[in-house]
Amino acid sequence: MTRRVLLTWEQGAGFGHTIQLARLGRRLADAGVEVVAAVRHLQNAGPLIEAGIRLIQAPPWPAPAPRPGDHIPASATLTDSLARVGLRDPDSVRPVLRAWLDMLAAERPDLMVCDYAPLAGLAARGRCPVMQASTAYCLPPADLEAMPVFHDFMPSQQTDDEVVAAVNTALAQTGLAPIDRIGALFTGDDAFVRSFQLLDPYADLRSRQAEGPVMAETMRETSPGTRTIFAYIHTDVAARPDVAAVLMALAPRLEIYVPGVDPSWLAPLSAAGATVHGRPVSMAEAMARSRLLIHQGSAGVAADALAAGVPQVTFSVHVEHWLNGEALAAAGLSRNFPLFHPNARIAVEPVLAALEDGDMALVAAAAGRMHRAELAARDPLDALTERCRALL
Repeated sequence: MTRRVLLTWEQGAGFGHTIQLARLGRRLADAGVEVVAAVRHLQNAGPLIEAGIRLIQAPPWPAPAPRPGDHIPASATLTDSLARVGLRDPDSVRPVLRAWLDMLAAERPDLMVCDYAPLAGLAARGRCPVMQASTAYCLPPADLEAMPVFHDFMPSQQTDDEVVAAVNTALAQTGLAPIDRIGALFTGDDAFVRSFQLLDPYADLRSRQAEGPVMAETMRETSPGTRTIFAYIHTDVAARPDVAAVLMALAPRLEIYVPGVDPSWLAPLSAAGATVHGRPVSMAEAMARSRLLIHQGSAGVAADALAAGVPQVTFSVHVEHWLNGEALAAAGLSRNFPLFHPNARIAVEPVLAALEDGDMALVAAAAGRMHRAELAARDPLDALTERCRALL
């Protein structure tokens, strides 16, 4: 009898979630498993469609009832971020749980894989095994009694106990068992942290270290003597006047990909000498010809450069990206420029300084050798596939 796996994604943005789920889904399908994916944004489901995986719209999270302090940015803890998008309000949580229960009854999966999908995982308890598989920031340890504070830019706005109480109210209203701690939002029969240890903000709190990123390609060492700067940034960052000016100044040595951008916006860069890509490029090939990578601090792109031994410059726009950028910078591998401060401005001089930083290049090359050896010793995708099949 064919076994069925339901891949789920509830929170977070971008293509990273669907790319990662598609890699796992393809492996499971090749092993004879039926794979279905319930995803937050169907417009980002291209990688799953290309893998031949049937799609379902994941239940959307209704906005919570507004509160007076909602104008204050809150991301000091993961609890702050999850509360702001719904978990502080039982009336937001309850319909999502009921929708997942309906989907579970209709699809009858033999395994659920959760990529930043806490309510899906809670609904599936006792109905099928659950594999929690996500990048480190999105997958804290399930035994946490309190979420750690990541920064002091703004104080935390939401307590763990308040969110647990709200979720438990909704669980009781749907006939589901309560949780006893904030980490239990990410409980499962197994957990697989798809990040390098360096990029795990919970590293000191885990009983088992991160397993490593699920990569599409085998990264190789960057070519000696290359002077190319590769930029992989999104439209909201590329369109900032200060970032656009920096990119124009770098154009003669710049190679750039901006997902979903209007081609006319990139025409001045092309005219100034930049190599502009209108389609996704092989990161293994791009890193092999790059002396420096500019990006927003996403876990997947950071891991690509880390394995290739390429120094990085990060323009971080939210807390997860900032944490990745800070971790890379603390290791001597990057320079991190947070863009979320209202007075933040990017100039070309610090980027050129990173390009010419010989010490950072040496440290990055050494880190690349170490992380390539780690991946060669044990492919994380092989390990994740095996552990999913063990739960079927």
